[in-house]
Amino acid sequence: MIRKEKVKNSIKSIYTFISLSIAFLSAAAMWYWNVSPGWSKGFFGIRTLCTVGTLFAVVYFFFARMYDAHKIGLYRLQELAFSQMLAYGIGDSFLFVAAFFWFHNFSRIRLSFFLLGFLLQFGSILITIFIFNRLYARFDEPRKILIVYGSDDYRRLLRKMGEKRNRYDIVGIFEDSVDIRRIYDALSMCKDVYLCDVKSQIKERILLFCDAHHMDVHISADIVDLLTFNNEVSHTFDTPFLRNKKMPEAWYYGGVKRAGDIIISLSAILLLSPLFVITSLLIKLYDGGPVFYTQKRLTKDGRCFDIYKFRSMKVDSEKGGARLASVNDDRITPVGKVIRKLRIDELPQLFNILKNDMSVVGPRPERPEIAKQYEREIPEFGLRLKVKAGLTGYAQVYGKYNTTPLDKLKLDLIYISQRSVLFDLRILFYTVKIIFIPESTEGVAEDQVTALESSEGM
Repeated sequence: MIRKEKVKNSIKSIYTFISLSIAFLSAAAMWYWNVSPGWSKGFFGIRTLCTVGTLFAVVYFFFARMYDAHKIGLYRLQELAFSQMLAYGIGDSFLFVAAFFWFHNFSRIRLSFFLLGFLLQFGSILITIFIFNRLYARFDEPRKILIVYGSDDYRRLLRKMGEKRNRYDIVGIFEDSVDIRRIYDALSMCKDVYLCDVKSQIKERILLFCDAHHMDVHISADIVDLLTFNNEVSHTFDTPFLRNKKMPEAWYYGGVKRAGDIIISLSAILLLSPLFVITSLLIKLYDGGPVFYTQKRLTKDGRCFDIYKFRSMKVDSEKGGARLASVNDDRITPVGKVIRKLRIDELPQLFNILKNDMSVVGPRPERPEIAKQYEREIPEFGLRLKVKAGLTGYAQVYGKYNTTPLDKLKLDLIYISQRSVLFDLRILFYTVKIIFIPESTEGVAEDQVTALESSEGM
C-alpha cells in the first residue's frame, strides 16, 4: 500500500513537471517566433526567452492549481483536459497582450502563430493526460473509508459517494452509539474516516485514535463551526482559549469591489451585446412572449429588488406559485434549455450589478417566499443576507443548482468569513470553468417546489 502511494505521488509529480515544461517551452517558442528572435542575440536573447518562459509557467501554474488541472486520477479525462485548456489559454492571453505592447504593429501572421502555439500546447497536454491517467489508474485503488454518523444526514453522503464508486470503498458504517471498540477495529482497515454529526465525546476519541495512527479525518461542519471559522489562539491567561475574532473588512474592499462590479458589468454588456440581441430574437421568435423576466429577490439586509433574466420558461409558468426548476421541467422552452445550460439566461443581471442591487461575486439571491420556507426549517438561513447578493459565488462554484439549503448556507458562510479581493477574483476565474460543467445546472426532483424537500427525503 505504501509503495503504491509513493508511485502514485511520483506519477503526479512527473505529470506536473511535464505540464510546466510544456508551458515554459511553448511560451519561449511563441515569443521567439513572434516578437524577439533572441537566439541571434546571444546571452541577452536566451535570458529574455528564459524570463518569458518562467513568467508564463508561473501564470500557468497559478491557474492550473485554481482549476485542479494537476489532480490526475481525481477528475475525469475531459475535465482535466478542459482545466488545462483554461490554464494555458489564460496564460496565452497574458502573453499575447505583452507581445502586443512589445511589438506595436501586431499582424495576423503573428496572431496565427499564437493560435498554432495554443493548439500545440493543448495537443501535447492531451497526450500527456491520456498517458498519465492510464498509468495512474494501474496503481490506483478505491480509498477504504469508514463512516460514523449521529444523524440521518449521512445518507446524503452515501448517495454522493455512490456517484463515484471507483473512488471509495466503504468498509463500514456505524452509528456513534455502538461500542467504540468496533469502530477502532474497523478503523484499522481504513485510510479515511468520515464523521457526520457525531457526539463530541465519540468524536474526540476517534480523533485521538486517528491522530495516533496517522489517518485522515473528515468532519461534517455545522453552522457554529463555520461561524467560528476564523478562530485564533488567545494567550491572555495560561489556559489557552480560542478567540472568535470578528475581523472588519479591509478599508479598501468595498470601494475596490464596487469599482470592479461597474467595470466588469459594463465591459461584459458591451462585449456580449451581440449575444443579447441573438438571444432576444430567439426567445421572441419562439412564442412571441416577452424577452425578459423579472422576479423579486433578496439582497443585503433583506432588501427586496427586481432581478432581470432572459425568459427561459413558458409565459405564466408560475401562475400556480413559486417553485424551483425540476430535472425534466416541461415549463422550460427549447430555447430556454439551451440558454439555461450555457447560463445565458443570467446575463441580464449585469444590469442589476450596475444598479448596485447585486455584486459580481456574492451569495445567490433567493426569492422571498422560498427563503421564508427555508428559514422555517433553518433559522440561520438569513445569515446569507450579511452581504450583497451576487451573480456568482462560492456556493455556485462548489455546489449545484439543487444543493440543499443547509449546504448552500454553509458554503455561503465560508465565503462571508473569507471574503476579500483575491478571494473574489478566485471565485470569478473558477466560474469560467463551472459554466461548462452540466452537473452544476441540475434541477430539483420533478415533484419538488424547493431544494429543501430533497434533503428531507434523504
